[in-house]
Amino acid sequence: MSLSTSRQQFLAYESHAEQDIHYKRKGGVFISTCICICFVIFAALIASLVGIIVYYITYYKVSQQSDDFWNEAEPFRKSSKPSPDLRLPSIITPSFYRLKIKADLETSTFTGEVLITIRASKKTTEIILHSKNLSINENVTLTEQTYQNVPTSKFKREINATDIVATTEPTDSTVVNYNGTVSTVSIPTSEVNNVTLENDTIIPTLPSNAETTATTNVPVLETTMTSVKEVTLSNVRDIKLKNMEFSTGDRLILHLETPLTPNVDYTLHMAFHGEILNTLTGFYKSTYKEDNVDKQFGVTQFEPTSARAAFPCFDEPAFKAKFEISIAHRQNISVLSNMKIAAQEPIDSEPGWQWTHFDRSVQMSTYLVAYVLSDFKHLETSYISKDNVTKPIRVWARPSLIKNAKYALSIIPKILAFYEDVFGLPYALDKVDLVAIPDFSNGAMENWGLITFRETTLLYDEKEGVPRLKQHVAIDVAHELAHQWFGNLVTMKWWTDLWLNEGFATYIEYVGVNHITPEWNILESLTRDKMNLLKNDALKNTSPVSRQVVDASEISQKFDEISYNKGANLIRMLNHTISYELFRDALLLYLKKWKYQNAEENDLWDAMSEATKSDPSLKGLSVKEFMNSWTRQPGYPVVNVNRDYDTGYVTFQQELFRNSPELSKNKDLKWRIPISYTTMDVPTGNWSTKPKLWLNEKTLRPLLPVNQTQALYVNVDAIGYYRVNYDQRNWELLNAALESKTISSPITKAQLIDDAFNLAKAGRLNYSYALGLTTCVIDGEDSKIVWETLLDNIYYLMSNLRATSGYIYFQDYMKLLLKKQLEKVNYGLDKPKNDNEAFLIENLVVSECLVESSRCIKWTKDEFEKLIANPDSTDLPNYLRSLVYNMAIKHGGRREFELLWDLYLNATEPNTQHTILSNLPATRVESLITLLLEKSLTDIPNQSASILWAVDPPVGTKIAQEFLMERFDQVYEKFTKIDTFMFPIVLNSAFGNIATNADLDKLKRFALQNKEKLMPMSQTLQKIIDSAVLRINWIKKYSAGINEWLKQYVTENATHNHTNTTPAPTLTQNITINITPSTSPTSSPLLDI
Repeated sequence: MSLSTSRQQFLAYESHAEQDIHYKRKGGVFISTCICICFVIFAALIASLVGIIVYYITYYKVSQQSDDFWNEAEPFRKSSKPSPDLRLPSIITPSFYRLKIKADLETSTFTGEVLITIRASKKTTEIILHSKNLSINENVTLTEQTYQNVPTSKFKREINATDIVATTEPTDSTVVNYNGTVSTVSIPTSEVNNVTLENDTIIPTLPSNAETTATTNVPVLETTMTSVKEVTLSNVRDIKLKNMEFSTGDRLILHLETPLTPNVDYTLHMAFHGEILNTLTGFYKSTYKEDNVDKQFGVTQFEPTSARAAFPCFDEPAFKAKFEISIAHRQNISVLSNMKIAAQEPIDSEPGWQWTHFDRSVQMSTYLVAYVLSDFKHLETSYISKDNVTKPIRVWARPSLIKNAKYALSIIPKILAFYEDVFGLPYALDKVDLVAIPDFSNGAMENWGLITFRETTLLYDEKEGVPRLKQHVAIDVAHELAHQWFGNLVTMKWWTDLWLNEGFATYIEYVGVNHITPEWNILESLTRDKMNLLKNDALKNTSPVSRQVVDASEISQKFDEISYNKGANLIRMLNHTISYELFRDALLLYLKKWKYQNAEENDLWDAMSEATKSDPSLKGLSVKEFMNSWTRQPGYPVVNVNRDYDTGYVTFQQELFRNSPELSKNKDLKWRIPISYTTMDVPTGNWSTKPKLWLNEKTLRPLLPVNQTQALYVNVDAIGYYRVNYDQRNWELLNAALESKTISSPITKAQLIDDAFNLAKAGRLNYSYALGLTTCVIDGEDSKIVWETLLDNIYYLMSNLRATSGYIYFQDYMKLLLKKQLEKVNYGLDKPKNDNEAFLIENLVVSECLVESSRCIKWTKDEFEKLIANPDSTDLPNYLRSLVYNMAIKHGGRREFELLWDLYLNATEPNTQHTILSNLPATRVESLITLLLEKSLTDIPNQSASILWAVDPPVGTKIAQEFLMERFDQVYEKFTKIDTFMFPIVLNSAFGNIATNADLDKLKRFALQNKEKLMPMSQTLQKIIDSAVLRINWIKKYSAGINEWLKQYVTENATHNHTNTTPAPTLTQNITINITPSTSPTSSPLLDI
């Protein structure tokens, strides 16, 4: 009988059953299977419908309200707690590495072994170090070394001479004790250089960190006793390992059977192997062509955290140690490392291979270890160091380019000698090699004694080179040589204080280049770089110079303009505050105290305080409080200056400066601000950058000796890291001084223009004042920094006004500004008087072309055809060649693109290749833009791949955005494998010019969809978003008013060669500064610098 689906039938059948059936649950509702299935289907439909409704409501809200989607209260880049695997435990420290590497470039593999001498500060059963993508052999050994002083006698050694030489392996010998027992003693590898031979007697000396134990008598071996000598021997005991564990954060954890004894030396021995990858980090390889033959080379790039990918190590800056390195390699290539070559020997068992052994290094961090395998050639010179030692200097490059190493070789001895004088300490090593690497990510890397560069930053063609590139070589060489003291000799303890390395090296690079080539006025470029930086440092999510690193992904993000340029300018401000003499005295104290060690920023401030404490003019100045107010707070202040013209009192008020006024509110930040000032009628030779006042509180109201008609100028030569805003009347006085040529200082002109434009951008000044200042160049201006500053600020207007109806007036306005100076230099067609004029001409002609001057378009088109017909022609000045390429591509089509691509494929000189590649993205042909993006993933050397993403807005950036989003995984994998710095460049190139809310929302959705992968470059992403918000709001607020100002100006001046009047249509209201008076602190006059 079948069962009915009806409850009544089921119960009836149940009641007539032969056996009683009992249910625990009594009563309830029963339904049929069919009805149950219907209910389930209906519920599923309802759930699906609700999900769809929620999805579309959410999508609509996301599209319409970006704040609901993007939580501005918790920016994308913020991290709250330190990652638990960020740092290694500090209880175990290494003192010595014996590293042996066998590198096979043909098979792209390497094998190695490392012996690390370590000590524990307390008992522990774990050894934690770093290892990344390495295969570690299981036979890891750990031996304990204890030392004892042993009185012994002179004896004759019946061994081969090869055994007498200090070997690179532990050397065991047998000692027979008087009690008849035999123990093995080893002279540890870490102390092999301390073993001496005196009249055939082995005399190992006691290591400074060795424990001394009871003395034991040792009998004579194979001879009779003569005189008694004392030796120090080490007893060795194996420590058993439980297991080996690979953990997060690239950590390798060794678990021990028994705990380590504190303050006892142990030797950790590990064998390993890995791949030599086609990346730009760790130990990598690449190729280049020489006489149409592909050549391979291998090179290391370990900073910040890639030494662990080449050998197991304690890969943090504070774990300094000495290194003794040996490289096994094929005999057809040579090897360089940090130290001089100590010996070379063939490998008998492998014909064609040899070992190259290097001297033991000084104490240094793992990220400074380096080796290069290549067939490069070198040029050599030398210099006599401060300690009266002749030290060789060699510059290496591939054979066909070694001739271009002459310029770098000529300036290195001068810079080293200058640095030794400034720092008071000789260069620490006995040689320095500088190597031009054909495929290299960074501009350069300061590896101690083996500095690596991109070819374009070390090599310069004296005949064909561009003056700008020559200056770049000098800057990069000076920067890396400065690191030999700041960064190598004294190193930051942790990446939080990376700016100590990079900020100092950046500042000193300018000082060094200014010393060897004063005619460049390179310190003006330092000021110019600061002005550029002030724009980004005013973004919403800027960071302090000294900011805590709480996640490994943040380490690479520390290598930014804040650490480099802001750090440099803060150090410069300190120099001008306390005087050059005291600043140098402090550097000597700092370097001598912390050499071969690690330091923090307060250690530097302590040295500065010590050097300045005896100077009565600096009484009451706390260097630590002064500088920490700048390094530990984000952003910078604006100093508002309000004059009382009747009484002579001037009110100074400080507040946080942001690019948008609403971002400056409710920020209770204060800086200790050194205030220098003068008036414009004082000759510039009498100006002083030393502070006359200190603004330590929110306000200060001193009586200044300035009359009503004098223009007050604050922050002389822009040394202070802050902006200055004046009351309306003082701005008018400054503008009048500019127009009347009363102001002769180029830096002052540039500073006033830069402050005015950025104050106007932030809504703190009427834009008519900023635009009015630009007319100071309309009758001609010879200063490079004035034009660079003006044009940079004008370009911001250009990019934002391009899509507006008033852009035609902007173009005409620019032509008016440029006309006189272009005529003066004959549009760059005459040979420039010097390098500075060449720099100026390049800027002017580029600007003329950017606003699409008909003269420039025709001229560049004609010059391009000449170059194609005769590539070796020298008629076109070499510094204008890049511009000709750019305009030909921008206003041309497929023909011009393919001609230039062929030029690239046939070029052999690195700067020529770079120039061509960097201009190809200027094309406006959509299919060619896509082609370039595809080639960036396949056909372009790693170091240059990101260049092809530098496309022009709006067409190029739209295509780049879609390409990136559609092929995100492929693009991400390609560029993140190269190194940690490449993908942020791609991201910024695609999204860095967003000007609409729709595009901004698209970016935010894309970012959150890929949040996990984008977190390591979150700082870049946040800056892109902050800049986009600023740009969108700026266009809405200012574009119409500025277009009207430009229209009126151009209309009134179209028929005039020049003008001395500046119309100022109302754009925004000048902000009135209401300040409560406060007590003035005592001023601290300083010696002039």
